[in-house]
Amino acid sequence: MKKIPSKISLLLFTVAIILSACSTTKNVAKQKERNISSIKFLSEYIMPLNGTFQNTLVGGLSGIDYDEQNDQYYMISDDPSQFSPARIYTAKIAIKDNKIDTVQVTGVTFILQEDGTQYSKYQFGKNSKADGESVRYNPTKKTFVWSNEGERLFRKTDTTIVQPALTFISTTGKYLDTVPLPVGFHITKQNYGVRKNAFFEGLSYADQYNTLYASLEEPLYQDGQQSHFEFDGALTRILKFDVANKRNVAQYAYNLDALPIKPTVESDWNLNGISEILAINNHTLIVMERAWAKGRDDHSFVKLYLVDLNGAENVINNSSFLKNPPKPLTKKLLFDFDSLNMHIDNIEGITFGPRLANGHESLVFCVDNNFGKTQIQQFFLFEVVK
Repeated sequence: MKKIPSKISLLLFTVAIILSACSTTKNVAKQKERNISSIKFLSEYIMPLNGTFQNTLVGGLSGIDYDEQNDQYYMISDDPSQFSPARIYTAKIAIKDNKIDTVQVTGVTFILQEDGTQYSKYQFGKNSKADGESVRYNPTKKTFVWSNEGERLFRKTDTTIVQPALTFISTTGKYLDTVPLPVGFHITKQNYGVRKNAFFEGLSYADQYNTLYASLEEPLYQDGQQSHFEFDGALTRILKFDVANKRNVAQYAYNLDALPIKPTVESDWNLNGISEILAINNHTLIVMERAWAKGRDDHSFVKLYLVDLNGAENVINNSSFLKNPPKPLTKKLLFDFDSLNMHIDNIEGITFGPRLANGHESLVFCVDNNFGKTQIQQFFLFEVVK
């Protein structure tokens, strides 16, 4: 005879399910909705140049992200497998008395291609190159997304074109999927599409990891000139992607500052562009502009701006800013690193860090030292003021 459960047992069963659901919910990582009025510099930390970890050369740190659940950081190297295979480092950054006390690399993950192999050493004329510029961690899926700048190089002896990519990988480096690039965002042999070293230098999740923002470092060829001295009319783009279907749903025009100083030597490296972005809520981004001029003292000029995407013009159907000038985003200066009156190197990474002793949130920045002998491997700590 089938036993009929009592009302009490049914009630206890229902309560158990609810409690189990609540417990599961607590373990789900959620993004915070933030507002920032200003930030305050706290400390600089200098890491020894060209150190090693597990037979890899630590350097070229172009992106950083904080994993709050595990109190650890992820940093991507832009080494095109020249010194060591393309990789993402895990690190611990100890903060004591509102200062960065130590930065300790604790692990390394090699980024794998779709066929499961590591990226080989970059060679001219070949169609494979890893040039990692930004990395973001999704704690809800335990995955990384990273941007690869590819290559656009024409020489008398050979031509190298490697298409840029926005790719999802597992925490073990395994290839998962890639985002289809919008029309006009590929590298071509013509003056059309993405410029050399000017792809998605910035990435940031928003809306509970359902939205991914990506910023072009410099303008597309069809959108006009690059930023240069006494020219503040350069327009680049910030893109919004729907993570679930990997579809580009919006684009916004962003007006770059002029190069702040006149270069003493003509070079491809005289530039001002977006080196990283960071979402503070679903519609507001911190945009980091980084400028550098050849022949100066190797000092970088870095400014942080706030931009609100609410009500901004969606230029996704505007194929050329030269032909159809858009209405750029309105930006508000948040911080100018020149106000610190100290050497500022090639800052390329920004992330929210842990809460400070006073309960305020922190911002952590990292420098890409380009594996150079004269650069400084800096980290910066800031306090967020609401």
